[in-house]
Amino acid sequence: MTSTSKHDHLMHLCEIRPFQQRKTKCGFMTLIFKPNEVILFIGDSITDCDRRSPAYAPLGYGYVYNIHCLLRSVYPQLDLTIINKGISGDRITDLRDRWQTDVIDNPPDWLFIYVGINDVWRFFEGDPEEGVNLDKFSDTYRQLIKAVLSNITVNIQLIAPFLAESNPEDPFRSRLARYQAAIDDLGRSFNLPVIHLQPTFDRAMQVKPSNYWTSDRVHPTEEGHMLIALSILNTCQFELSLF
Repeated sequence: MTSTSKHDHLMHLCEIRPFQQRKTKCGFMTLIFKPNEVILFIGDSITDCDRRSPAYAPLGYGYVYNIHCLLRSVYPQLDLTIINKGISGDRITDLRDRWQTDVIDNPPDWLFIYVGINDVWRFFEGDPEEGVNLDKFSDTYRQLIKAVLSNITVNIQLIAPFLAESNPEDPFRSRLARYQAAIDDLGRSFNLPVIHLQPTFDRAMQVKPSNYWTSDRVHPTEEGHMLIALSILNTCQFELSLF
C-alpha cells in the first residue's frame, strides 16, 4: 500500500469527508475549537507515549502529537495549545488522585478523557487486585466529571477505550464492553459527547489484522495512533484542507 493510498484508507475508516463537501460560505469549516483555546488530553499510556522523556516531550509520540500536528497544520490561524497529561498504567482511580492538580488547578477550554483499558486489563494480566470493578469505575468517573463541572468552565468529551480484538466473545473484549457501555451512560447522564473507538478499529481490522493497528491489542502502532487521532478530530468537525 502506497503512502497516498494508506492516507486515503485511514480517512475512509474514520469517515472524514473531503473539505469541499462541507465547505461554509466563508470557506472554513465550523471546527469546534476557537482561537487560542487550550485542549487537554488526560489518560493512560495510550495518551502518555513517553511525553516526559527528552526525546518526545511534551506531547509524546502518539495520537496527541498527531492531533497537535494536524490542527497546527490545517488550522494554523487558531493558535491552539495541546496539553498531554497521560500517565502510563493509569486507571480511573489514578486519575482521581491527580485530578485537582492536572485539571482543576489548570483549567483548559477542552478536556478529553481517555481511560478504562487498564481498569479491565489488570483482571487478565498483572495483579487482578489492581483491576477496578465496574461499579467503582462508574462511580469514580462520575465524581471526576462532577468535580470538573462544579469548579471550572470547560467543554468535556469522553473517549471510550477499544480492544483490537475481532471476537466479541473474547473475555477481555466482553468485559471491556461493559465499561464502554458505562461511559455511554455517563455521557447521557451529563449530556456529554462520547467518542467510540471500538467501531473504528472493528472496521480497520476488516482490512488489516490487529497487529497492524496495535502491538498487543491495546497499545497502538503508528497507524493505530493516527486512526485514533483522525477519529477524535472527526467528532470535532475537522476537515483536511490545504488552504
